[in-house]
Amino acid sequence: MEKLDKDILKLSKLCKHWADHNDSHKESFLKWRDIAKSKGLESVVENLNKAIEMIDKCSEYLLTAHEKL
Repeated sequence: MEKLDKDILKLSKLCKHWADHNDSHKESFLKWRDIAKSKGLESVVENLNKAIEMIDKCSEYLLTAHEKL
């Protein structure tokens, strides 16, 4: 039982860490999306916007898992 509790605690911390780490990736995506926009690369902008939406959703799932743990 003690090992399970340690695993649950570790998983909870990892979920929070991964969500926080996603934030740093999102900042980079936003920066480069703006650069692509300034270069008129609209299809790249669209794809980066989709990636940003997906990373937000991923973080949402990770934080929900963290809360449930």
